[in-house]
Amino acid sequence: MGHHRRRARTGQRISAQDAATLRVERRGVPMHVAALALLDAGPLLGPGGRLGLEVVREHVERRTRDVPRLRQVLARPGRGRPVWLADPVFDVARHVHARPVPPPGDEEGLLRVCTAIHAVPLAQDRPLWELWLLPGLEGGRTGLLIRWHHVLADGLAALTLLAPLFDPAAPGAPGAPPDGAPPPGTAPPGTPPAGMSRPGAARSGAAAGGPPSVPAGARSRAARLLGRPARLRAALAQGRAPALSINRPVGPRRRSALVRADLAAARKVAHRHGGTVNDVVLAAVAGGARQLLAGRGELAGVTELVVSVAASVRTPGDPAGGNRTGVRVVAVPVDEPDPVARLRRIAATTAARRDLPPYRPGGRLAQHWMVRVMDRQRLVNVLLSNVRGPAAPLLFAGAPVRELFPVGAVQGNLALAVGVVSYAGALGLDVVADADVVPDLPVFVAGLTAALEGLGAVAPPPGPAAEP
Repeated sequence: MGHHRRRARTGQRISAQDAATLRVERRGVPMHVAALALLDAGPLLGPGGRLGLEVVREHVERRTRDVPRLRQVLARPGRGRPVWLADPVFDVARHVHARPVPPPGDEEGLLRVCTAIHAVPLAQDRPLWELWLLPGLEGGRTGLLIRWHHVLADGLAALTLLAPLFDPAAPGAPGAPPDGAPPPGTAPPGTPPAGMSRPGAARSGAAAGGPPSVPAGARSRAARLLGRPARLRAALAQGRAPALSINRPVGPRRRSALVRADLAAARKVAHRHGGTVNDVVLAAVAGGARQLLAGRGELAGVTELVVSVAASVRTPGDPAGGNRTGVRVVAVPVDEPDPVARLRRIAATTAARRDLPPYRPGGRLAQHWMVRVMDRQRLVNVLLSNVRGPAAPLLFAGAPVRELFPVGAVQGNLALAVGVVSYAGALGLDVVADADVVPDLPVFVAGLTAALEGLGAVAPPPGPAAEP
């Protein structure tokens, strides 16, 4: 640490928002995030069908040479925020690992392995990321789990940081554009994939208004802590989130599920009803919540659910890496059984507030206050993130990437979260919950899937991997 203190003046200091993630973690809330890709296993297998781990490590070692942030550690000087410094003993073997999925290699087994890996905090004495190969999946596929600490990057920044690990698929490959031409709006091959929450998309994706109101005394205290009185008054204009059994302090056990949707179909139905793809996702989340609450006997008297939606505030001039995110809070109807009518209501609400900027906590005192009340807050019920991923198919070390999913997290008393990423014409949804607070997660997933079906946006199940 002393060596790091002497060099701290030359390192890049993290931002105040990045430092907030470290403060949250010090209160016992892990701040690592992840993404899960499903690959064709053939190109990664060596003689005898064994996974070529050393070949993958060599690939990752070579590709990270030009990404300094992936080879830096956090140094904590005596005063001020931590700084990024080059890791003098960087070893790719400390970052690239393998863990087979036990037979029969189905999706449930894959998610159990991912949950076990993701439960372990990232080691702080090395660059804050790691990559896990998960062979043994049925259908000739292997999983690829990439984990990183939130202080390293938000979802949008992570796509740029990790882009050098991947290559564009060759023309003619399954799902690739014809003649090598990228789809409209896609960057040329070699350009890092664009993130979902570009500023314009973030405004249209989740803009139903600010956080619900709190009692007068708490409101005045919040105003003093959070600042920006005009924006805060607008943010606290609505009622409190309903008191639900899914909003209890989370414990250590997790359960998750994957859902697939068709991006073009989601976009088509969204535009037909004056909304966005994110509105379709919100309508599906409301459908899942409706079925979950009905199964628990809580639906009577509950008209809406309040969803906290992460929104990017990143601009082209912002530095690479780190966090540039805000929050939009969306009240979605759960009293509407028809998914199309539900979508129309959500689209009308979000369109009316589309130009309001996302809310960002205004200072260290505000961030401390928010951390302290996380396990008893009454502003929101569910977490949602939606990231725009690569539009064209990718390869990892020569292996086609067939599907891509985020791996979300729950925290405080928000025991249910939905993450979404778009990739090559598909939407990959990950639903994660506290296994004890939401033991009936399949009920929520069934309702969410039924809503997507009602909107005509469900994707067909994945086919088998191509023969190597």
